[in-house]
Amino acid sequence: MQRAIEEYRLPQHVAQANTPAETTSRTDGTPTETAAPNNDTHSEQPRRPRRPTKLGKCFRDEDELAASHSLPDSIREALAASQTLIVICSPETQESPWVRREIEMFEQLHGRERIICVLAAGSSEESIPPILKTRMTPDASGVLREMPAEPLAADLRPETKAKRKAELLRIIAAVAGCSYDDLRQRERVRKRKRIALIVAGILAVLGIICALALQASTANQEALIAESKTLAAASSAQFEQGNRIQAIQTALEALPASEADHSRPLVPEAQAALERALLVNLDSTSPWSPFYNIQAKGDILQFVCLSKLSLICVLDDTGAIAIASARSGAPYLTLDLPSFLDDATGFDAEDWSIEATGEGTLLAWSRKHSDPLLCFEPGIGCLSWSIDDGGANSLAVAEDGATCTMARLEEGSLICKQIDLTNGETLRSLREDVPGANAIEERFPSCLSPDNAALYLGLDDRVIQASFKDETASVAAFSSRCLSGITSLKYHENALVAASVQIEGESGITGFLAPWQVNAYFVGKDPWAASGTCDMNVIGPNNQWKALLGTPQIYGFIEDENITSVVCAAGRTFIVLDLATGETLYQKELSSVIVGLSVDYSNDIPFLPIATADGVLDVQTPSAAQDLLGLTNRTSTNYYFKEAIFHRQDGIMLAIVHPIDPQDQLIVYLLDPRKDDPAHLSLDELIERGREEVKRYEAFELNGAPHPL
Repeated sequence: MQRAIEEYRLPQHVAQANTPAETTSRTDGTPTETAAPNNDTHSEQPRRPRRPTKLGKCFRDEDELAASHSLPDSIREALAASQTLIVICSPETQESPWVRREIEMFEQLHGRERIICVLAAGSSEESIPPILKTRMTPDASGVLREMPAEPLAADLRPETKAKRKAELLRIIAAVAGCSYDDLRQRERVRKRKRIALIVAGILAVLGIICALALQASTANQEALIAESKTLAAASSAQFEQGNRIQAIQTALEALPASEADHSRPLVPEAQAALERALLVNLDSTSPWSPFYNIQAKGDILQFVCLSKLSLICVLDDTGAIAIASARSGAPYLTLDLPSFLDDATGFDAEDWSIEATGEGTLLAWSRKHSDPLLCFEPGIGCLSWSIDDGGANSLAVAEDGATCTMARLEEGSLICKQIDLTNGETLRSLREDVPGANAIEERFPSCLSPDNAALYLGLDDRVIQASFKDETASVAAFSSRCLSGITSLKYHENALVAASVQIEGESGITGFLAPWQVNAYFVGKDPWAASGTCDMNVIGPNNQWKALLGTPQIYGFIEDENITSVVCAAGRTFIVLDLATGETLYQKELSSVIVGLSVDYSNDIPFLPIATADGVLDVQTPSAAQDLLGLTNRTSTNYYFKEAIFHRQDGIMLAIVHPIDPQDQLIVYLLDPRKDDPAHLSLDELIERGREEVKRYEAFELNGAPHPL
């Protein structure tokens, strides 16, 4: 009832004698006063402003006067300020002394005409206070006598909703001092207006629906076209990031299910995105295409490719070795290095390295001498064998993949062991005092002679030769010395080739240029040395300068009918030198520091896939035609490269790249020699090929088979 009074809006034409009301009430069967301040009606009072359409505030004494220190005074003030008293009647009302006292107070102040009874429970005989059932009325002689009275009462006992609403309206009319019919008529008008508004709204909605229905086909087609274009753009972005399978899936979503499916329009951009993700009709101006990416748990420290199993193994700074398919990039399994250690206390992944063998096993070794040497079978994800105290300063795997040779320095001595990779047994070993071979936990470059009988270790500016035949080790007595830091060693037939760089001062490199040198040593033949200067600095993301210290490097040898040449890179320059004489056969400066290079052959013609730090993948040929070929085989990517290796898979060259950012991913690019032979596939053929690619990838993830594709 309180909410009904306070929220009700009076019609503008209803006139009231009093200003907005305020109500005071009790909830324990005691009175509720609806009150409004009295107004002075003096004739000189200025005209009152237009009164509000709401009755005002209802004042309930139990809620708002319970904390008063003088309850009678507070109630009297409320009653004095009230215009109407509403008595909530129930059988408990007659038992409350406050009901009678408040009725008497209000009657003394305002008379009985403005007292309204509301029947909440019980009958009127047992609920309405007796004081309201009689009143003092003068008789014919003017004597006041107690006579029966019928108080104004509204019945709010639980009945129908319509009856309760009518009774509330009757109470509001009494409070407002207007006719019940005035308010009832207004409610009818309101109801008719509401019905009219609802009908008008329904008609308007039906009109909009009809209009939309007429435009639905066109609008739906336009929306689908816009959606397909958005998906096509997303597919292209995923493809550039190396997410080729996701790019295929997104492109399939942008296309109809088949040529016969007309529920979605065919958008050329979506078909082109699918063709690109499927490596169909590739852009001849960008021969290197993103193929897939490999996500590691942490920042990548090292990665190798197991050619025999076609698997890529990635070591990150959490100590996890992630293994994925080199054919598709699908995750295969993960090895957790610390779990294979007897004591993982103080484990630091940066101490560890991984090495691939020709027989498809994976070696994990540490530069800390107390750590073990581990050999894994990545195809089945188990540890084959381990050697305690197998840490080393270098580890070299024989070309036949049957053995590996590890070397470490211990207080003036060099210790070498040749290990059988099938069972971890030590086949041969030697320990020899070497001047200046102090114990140090660093990695040094090394290589084996073709017969695996000798190990060569690059230590600062010296080459240490360890021979298993006579079980001796010593500093090689070469007539020409290397520079202060040997970075690479390679052995070819009867020649040992060493690359070194001059590193000065605590900061490493002096200025932007560093001297480099390549030395070749022969058995029974005079050595030679080639030298120059190289720039090791590159500009990375956000124009930050970085120094790549892994240069110069010897990447391999080119075999020709008449000549054998050695391929090396120093900074941004790659050089081809005559192995016999050291003569420069070819030299070219590229756009940035070389971070990856491989020597390969196509139809007996040597070609060199190259990766540079500025994110460029290229193919160079050390011949007169190389400039033209280099132009057509160059692709600029969206990344800066930190390191890259190349892997040939089923006649297709892969570039496995570790970008500077993000550091927890490898991006794999593909150089497809069939790029000049476009495949003209129908839409149905494209869609079917895309679905097959996704199914094969998902099957690899579920089954973990090493040869799914």
